[in-house]
Amino acid sequence: MPQQLSKIFRFLVGLVFLLSGLLKAIDTAAFADLMSEYGATWFGFVAPLIIFIEIFLGIMLVFDFYAKPISWGTAIFLLVVSSIYLYGVTARGITNCGCFGPISWLNSKPWLTFTRNGILLAMLVPTLIRPQEKSKEISIPSVIFMAAIAVIVMFMCGFSMHGARCLQKQHIFQAKALAESPLSEYVTTHPDSTYLVFAFSYSCPYCQNSIGNVNQYVPMGMADKVIGLAVEDSVARERFERLFETDFEIREISAMQMYRLSNTMPTTFFIRHDSIVSQYTGMVVSPALLFP
Repeated sequence: MPQQLSKIFRFLVGLVFLLSGLLKAIDTAAFADLMSEYGATWFGFVAPLIIFIEIFLGIMLVFDFYAKPISWGTAIFLLVVSSIYLYGVTARGITNCGCFGPISWLNSKPWLTFTRNGILLAMLVPTLIRPQEKSKEISIPSVIFMAAIAVIVMFMCGFSMHGARCLQKQHIFQAKALAESPLSEYVTTHPDSTYLVFAFSYSCPYCQNSIGNVNQYVPMGMADKVIGLAVEDSVARERFERLFETDFEIREISAMQMYRLSNTMPTTFFIRHDSIVSQYTGMVVSPALLFP
């Protein structure tokens, strides 16, 4: 295969990595929450590192620095993240790869994700099997440019990491009587039962990605009843009902009423003995993770 074609392949792979890393950096908290769903809350702290590696490899491939070693590093990275995702799909029921951050239509179904990763690996094969090419040297301007990108990415990750589940204290808070909360206006409970109240928006992608896990709480015995509180939106509700199946009752409230409960979607309240015992914001994880 001509050397020029190998270079084009590396450039295209680099563009995909740059796009993936930058989009995830826009909302690092969501990516960190997704990482936490793999079985350990601390795994969310790996999210910024993954983003940084993707962008570094993307820049190196686009500018064609150290073609062969960088291609090997990229291939190994693809194999590692694909293996982790395979574990998530088979063992944790995770279907959102989170590859392209908040752009949900780019985060394809598992089989498409694996196919895409396989194509990216195949595009690197010509470089991996060819004799070592003369490496393009990194100039001082290139180093300055990459350092500037690194600073920008770190700032984006730090700013957008706020609110990630791994940064929150995941413990049972001191109980607060339901009657003392505005939640009591929308929810009636029995003192002998345990409830999960899922406050969400029909159009919120993080809320949508939580539906499968919310549906698990009653079957797994972690709650006697799940109640959904959704912001009124007839147009978004139609699309939501076409795409998602919910095993819980949904009650609609106004945006102003929702704001009294929380300004972050989704928010999950756990109620036991007529008291709010804990409250979480962000995507809802599987009950197996909150109650190991």
